[in-house]
Amino acid sequence: MAATTVPTKAIRPGLILLLALLAVLSLAFVWRGVGRMLTMRTQAASSAEFEALRSEADAKVVIEITEAPQGRVRGKLLERQDETHYTRTGKEVEATWDKKTAIVMGKAEDIKPGAVVHVTGKLAADHGVEARQIVILTGYVQVK
Repeated sequence: MAATTVPTKAIRPGLILLLALLAVLSLAFVWRGVGRMLTMRTQAASSAEFEALRSEADAKVVIEITEAPQGRVRGKLLERQDETHYTRTGKEVEATWDKKTAIVMGKAEDIKPGAVVHVTGKLAADHGVEARQIVILTGYVQVK
């Protein structure tokens, strides 16, 4: 009984085509990821947008902290000018947080008066923010 063999020359074009297709798909995946990364920006509500939010809405605000009692922060709402510059508004904002709140680019000890933070969460009935995530921006942005 003779074993049948497939000539390697017949396999090469199919293998090359498969590898080329895999390379194109990989490149498309990486390109999409790079595009998302380049367009990712800190989005935060302006004073007028924050006032217009209703209870239980998703809220994203940047705050310069003036008071930071345990589990709560109060401060001035900041408006974005560009990637690294924010200006103070007259609007006071309060946010609550707990052990379940994700703290990014810092530690809980960094949440103190003078710190600049980006808070993401749900808007409570009292127009405070129940934080899901707090990103410490102190040292990365300037407040004018």
